[in-house]
Amino acid sequence: MASSDDIVVFCRLQLSEAEAEHLIGWIAWRTGRNQAMAGDRETIERLRHVVVNWLDADQRARLLRWMTTRIDQGRPPVPS
Repeated sequence: MASSDDIVVFCRLQLSEAEAEHLIGWIAWRTGRNQAMAGDRETIERLRHVVVNWLDADQRARLLRWMTTRIDQGRPPVPS
């Protein structure tokens, strides 16, 4: 299982700030939430809030596995 810290560390190492913002929006869309609910902090802290509060343990594990696979395949971490 992937923890929220695992995802945040992965994103710090692999994603640009713009990609992290895009990921927040994508998760908001996938979970039916308003992106503004992530708050107005720095991007990485907004992402931490999203993965801690909007995703369960199984969703976090699937998200990290999915992003890792996409990056390994040379694809963007989040679809456009």
